Amino acid sequence: MKEKNVRKIGKTMDKSKAKKWVKKYQKENPNSTHGWLFGDDVIEKLVNYKGCEGIWFFKAINDEGEEKLVMFPADADGNILDRKMKSLGAAVSLRDPGDDPADFSESCPPKCPEGI
Repeated sequence: MKEKNVRKIGKTMDKSKAKKWVKKYQKENPNSTHGWLFGDDVIEKLVNYKGCEGIWFFKAINDEGEEKLVMFPADADGNILDRKMKSLGAAVSLRDPGDDPADFSESCPPKCPEGI
């Protein structure tokens, strides 16, 4: 992935177009998870991880069969920074922050935001 500057991947987009895309997905996939909410604490933790240039987002299935979203910090080449991480998950555990790779995000549904 070295051809691109990882920090420059992605861009902002027109709010009405973004909402249109989300609504289309939700209409075509009414029984799927539509989104996940993570707090800025965990996002800052990942972004501030030494060598982090970007964040990978992966859909996952937990041990209970529920669809989840997991984030990993990425280096300048787009590789996951996992060699020295204590845990590989994106979010911190409610039991012991820093030791558990569980996601603990809010999902939509059931808890969906207004404005889409």
